[in-house]
Amino acid sequence: MIQIKLFRKKTPDPGEFENLVNDYLSENDKLIRVIDIKYSSEIVNPNNPVWSTWSAMIIYEVLE
Repeated sequence: MIQIKLFRKKTPDPGEFENLVNDYLSENDKLIRVIDIKYSSEIVNPNNPVWSTWSAMIIYEVLE
C-alpha cells in the first residue's frame, strides 16, 4: 500500500530539518520503500529571512 508522511519545521538551520527527515527514514529502513520525496521552504518573515519553514512529503510503500 502506498502512503505518505508529512513533515514541517520552522528553523533557521536546514540541517535540523534534514535530521528530522533522515531519522524517520533510518528508523523505518526495513519497513518502507521510498518512492519519492518532495520538499519546499518558505521564509516566514521577509524582514528576518533567517527563519524558514521547511516542509517535506515522503511517498512510500509499506513492505510486507
